[in-house]
Amino acid sequence: MKFLTLSVIALLTIFSRPVFAVSETGQTNPTWHERSKSTATWMWFDIYNATLFTQPGFNQSKLLDDDQPLKLKLCYLKPIGREDLIKGAEAVLDKELAPNLKQAVSNLHQSYVDVKPGDCYVLEYQPSSGTQLKLNDQLAFETKQSGFKSVYFGIWLGQNPLSDSLKEALLTPLEKGAKPLS
Repeated sequence: MKFLTLSVIALLTIFSRPVFAVSETGQTNPTWHERSKSTATWMWFDIYNATLFTQPGFNQSKLLDDDQPLKLKLCYLKPIGREDLIKGAEAVLDKELAPNLKQAVSNLHQSYVDVKPGDCYVLEYQPSSGTQLKLNDQLAFETKQSGFKSVYFGIWLGQNPLSDSLKEALLTPLEKGAKPLS
């Protein structure tokens, strides 16, 4: 009987899917839902796969607002140098940023490293903890600077994105009210 009870507990543990997860810091974080995917291309080359995540209660009209959690994962298919990552970002970033935002962008750019196929950068924003950039699940940068989320996620999702087609592919499922992919 004891074996049966332990087996049931083990199966429930393995097959149950929690609505909340506990982070390494002990904070409870709502589950992320994969909402859309697309591939960024340049000329005829696929450069990276982009995946957009939201949390329960997501409001499309507040996509880049500071009270809206958001996560973007970029998994590289080609090697890209640190300087090219920075040039790409700077090509679409507002040239008239406030000094505090300009400094935060500079700090994030200092954290960039060359990427190789299979590397993934994750840009994640939580209202309570700010913006984090992780490379292969390792924290590379973080800031609680107000307005930074809109500036940096705007590179892909803002009014002047790196790629209009990538932005459209990531946002159209949200606009149409599509169910999460996961």
